[in-house]
Amino acid sequence: MLFSESHHSKSVLEIMSYGNKIVKYLFDKAPYPFKVSAASVYGLQQRVKRFDKGFYSMLEMLKLSQYWNEKELREYQDKRIVDFLQTIKDVKYYHNRPEYSELIKNSRPISEFPVLNKKEVKEHHKQFYNTGRGEVVWGHTSGTTGSAMVFPLSLQAYRNEYAFRAMHYNWAGVDFVRRDKIAMCSGHPVALTARKKPPFWTMDLVNNHLYFSSYHMGNATLAAYIEKLESFDPVLLHGYPSSIYLLALAYKKYRRKKLSLKAVFTSSETLLDFQRKAMEDAFQVKVFNWYGNSEMSANIVECECGELHLKSEQSFAEILNGDNKPCNPGEIGRIVSTNFNNVAFPLIRYDVGDMVTISANQKSKCGRSGLLIEHIEGRIEDYIITPDHRIVGRLDHLFKDSVNVLEAQIFQPSVNEIILRIIRSENYNIEDEKGILTEARMRLGEAIGIRFEYVDEIARSNSGKYQFIVSTIEKTPDLFLG
Repeated sequence: MLFSESHHSKSVLEIMSYGNKIVKYLFDKAPYPFKVSAASVYGLQQRVKRFDKGFYSMLEMLKLSQYWNEKELREYQDKRIVDFLQTIKDVKYYHNRPEYSELIKNSRPISEFPVLNKKEVKEHHKQFYNTGRGEVVWGHTSGTTGSAMVFPLSLQAYRNEYAFRAMHYNWAGVDFVRRDKIAMCSGHPVALTARKKPPFWTMDLVNNHLYFSSYHMGNATLAAYIEKLESFDPVLLHGYPSSIYLLALAYKKYRRKKLSLKAVFTSSETLLDFQRKAMEDAFQVKVFNWYGNSEMSANIVECECGELHLKSEQSFAEILNGDNKPCNPGEIGRIVSTNFNNVAFPLIRYDVGDMVTISANQKSKCGRSGLLIEHIEGRIEDYIITPDHRIVGRLDHLFKDSVNVLEAQIFQPSVNEIILRIIRSENYNIEDEKGILTEARMRLGEAIGIRFEYVDEIARSNSGKYQFIVSTIEKTPDLFLG
């Protein structure tokens, strides 16, 4: 899970956050009714922690601010940034570095501060701790591209993040606070990895949430997933795109009834075009994409009109090119964010490592404000480098017409070769391979070697995430944007 409780609390919360190996072992071995009880107790404690006056105040503001004009949003950001900088002036990392302390002391504009890269934050992350300002919860990065990082989140920042989620669910007509039925499938460790028979899920009865395991999805188990999904009959399905994509394929194959779904929400991985198409085709509802990160540095959410809105109330996120200059509409750049919502782990101009394309047209269809994003390009790592030094992304298009591909991953061991790892359906044939190869050659050219590797499964990270492109080639922002 993204959030875990304070390291000083010893309770049933550790069953879900798995802060204790003994508790994890007991939870894994426990009978299903005990797991439901434990998840529900955890859910009750989280509900009490999330939904206080601060949460409701933030949610009410967001309902208004989503329609603010650009002047109102900028004034709000300016005030938050001024307060933020004064609150963090004694944080060890900034206090000990004149390039920061002088700028903070003299109230200089954010644009004059240096850009902070992820490696620097990881190496010195404890110097960013600002835990003397009230109760905190503990967050962590997933560690999908390296070692995970643990850091504090102010309690209000934690509540604010759930207010953003509640607002986004409202866009699909789903009430997160009033316990609408929600099924989630995003790496929750709710069943022993070696388990071969259902249940591969657990229930939080307090919040009316069904938690599916992302680790047990395969040909032998997906029929059971669909049976449980239909019996629960949620109004919202939320999770990793890769996991919900598999549920969509399975629902088309095994469905016995129409679900009451109002929407599908995806997060934590790059949503690929072929995944979206499969979900909307199977479930017959709109897919809403959510972009965020554990550090609470930038939030981009999709509206009912299919447009992506950068939420200015969550952080001050700049879209910069390789020279650290602001990008213009129609240009691609990387997200550099000042996370003014979280004073417990304050980051000034933090290079998140993800890239987006700004929409050329900045007039929204839904009437909401905020910078419009054309496409979330994904992480720097989500690109292939060709022998002729081209950088190529959006390679999910290789599989856009391949209905017989259950899952795929592109592995690049060297600049001269890629390996297409594919899980085939029973109807996959040589024509499918030819079609994929044609699409690959059209985008990557003739110089690079392309090899097919047919596998039974594609490995997930420890957090259950699926990585579409895996590469051993070192990549840096200047390589892409210089």
